[in-house]
Amino acid sequence: MSTAAQPPLQSLPESDFGAFRQRTSMDRIHELLEHGFPWMFFPSDMEQQFQRDGAAARARRFLISGLISLFIYNGFLLADYLMARDVFWLAVELRLLVFTPISLLALYSFHKGALPWLRQAPPSIVDVLALLGGIGAAVSLAIILMLSRSPLIYFYPVGFMVVITYGNVVQRLRFWFAVVFTVVLLGTFVGGVMATPDFPARLLWPISSMVLSVAMFTLSANYFLERDERRRYLLTLRERGLVSELSLAHTRLREVSDIDALTGMHNRRHIQEHLSLLWERARRDGDHLSLLLVDIDHFKKFNERYGNPAGDACLQKVARVLQDSQRRTGDTVARYGGEEFMVVLPRTDASFAVGAAERIRQAVEALQIRHESSTTALHLTASVGVVSCQAGPQLTVEQVMAVAEQALQQAKLEGRNRVCGLSL
Repeated sequence: MSTAAQPPLQSLPESDFGAFRQRTSMDRIHELLEHGFPWMFFPSDMEQQFQRDGAAARARRFLISGLISLFIYNGFLLADYLMARDVFWLAVELRLLVFTPISLLALYSFHKGALPWLRQAPPSIVDVLALLGGIGAAVSLAIILMLSRSPLIYFYPVGFMVVITYGNVVQRLRFWFAVVFTVVLLGTFVGGVMATPDFPARLLWPISSMVLSVAMFTLSANYFLERDERRRYLLTLRERGLVSELSLAHTRLREVSDIDALTGMHNRRHIQEHLSLLWERARRDGDHLSLLLVDIDHFKKFNERYGNPAGDACLQKVARVLQDSQRRTGDTVARYGGEEFMVVLPRTDASFAVGAAERIRQAVEALQIRHESSTTALHLTASVGVVSCQAGPQLTVEQVMAVAEQALQQAKLEGRNRVCGLSL
């Protein structure tokens, strides 16, 4: 199965580089959705973006679940009182005087960004803090388990299941953090049980199997939850990419529909829409506006004598002359149809507009394109009709364009190769 080679980046125009990058990203998204990501990693740059995009939501979850879990953690003092009454005050010290202040300080510092290194830390800092908090809770359980001599203490290891559930399901550590967390918790559980004097052998297997089962089930749940989260992220990226591609295609289609294929300049459709916008702005601000209609003299005869290819080349040269005549931002030139061009000059009075038209006429004549069929001159010439006015509520765009046509016809009647200006 062969695939089309991607073009080298150096060969892409700057305007197309974003589209190329978008296509490349979409290809990777489709591949990941099709083949999956069993190791819970995206390609490096996508993985970094995934972590950054999810950082805010994970930070909120860390703060909310951290506070709730801290409340539940201290609520287990009741279990300490019932099951390990001989070390109850040690449990109070561990829970209320050691673990709780440290946890609250960590949560507050994280929320307020009080520590500079927290503000600069990568998104994985949430998982690191949650992992350390869970391990701290497990260590406190192991200490109580090892030091108590209560006959009920042998059921105390069930508390490890609560801590494992917190990390893997409630806090939803990233999968590989969850793996480390689970292994450390199981190690702490084993260490605590082994260090507990006279731990009944008949309880060791049932309790161990329960803790191990919870560890495996919650770790599996963590894996599938993260897999679904990553898949939703890819689907969101694909949707954004499709919307972006559609928007880009719409923009390009719009550009193509507004551009004259032969000359590369704006076409009649664009200039009419643009003129309407400029007219409304000029009428609102009370500005002047000028309109130039440029017509190549005897162009039909030029085509008949020299052929259509020569006529096309002639139009392209005249178009370049008109485009070069734009001296100000906001001046707009377009091919209006056939051999006729339009120039819109906002904030321009009659004297400036006539001067601009005369420069265009001279520039076309200076091309010295031979035109032996012309009855005006032996070379190509152009006639220009000019209309200038101060925009106001009593005038419309249609009236201005009609007067520009009259000015052009007047220039032709007076012998062509000249500028004729009218005012409103």
